[in-house]
Amino acid sequence: MNLKTAILFVLLIINYSCNVSQEGTDCSLVDCAIEQWFSIELVDASGNNLITNGTYSLSEISINYNESEVDVIPFNSNDFLNFIVDNKGGENTYSIILSDSEIDTLTLNLVELNQTSECCGPYFDIETATYNTTDYEVLHNENRNFFKIKVVK
Repeated sequence: MNLKTAILFVLLIINYSCNVSQEGTDCSLVDCAIEQWFSIELVDASGNNLITNGTYSLSEISINYNESEVDVIPFNSNDFLNFIVDNKGGENTYSIILSDSEIDTLTLNLVELNQTSECCGPYFDIETATYNTTDYEVLHNENRNFFKIKVVK
């Protein structure tokens, strides 16, 4: 076998052994590391954090969405209620269970963003946040994947 034939044979094997899908990206290989976090800081009229001062215990607080419990996630400190926004566009209502006798309501109005990934998302912008019928300004980071409100109770 001459050298040209051997090189052609090797190139053909390499070409056919790389099973490149013509159907787009294999989403099972994509790590969608960006999640959208929402954080609630509960404060009194003087600005004191109600979790830090012991008024509420983070271990006793739960969050429900559509009768399913949402994970409250510790993040940097245990002074805030943190959870991942993973819902649908429009109004999304959460029950914030602070104790057996105190249940608050959080309504987030989500607007779906234009998708740049066929595997990850959908991602949302939080247009408004209403906590117990009071509208709060939604603060966000530069990447718009972390949102926060400060609630005065």
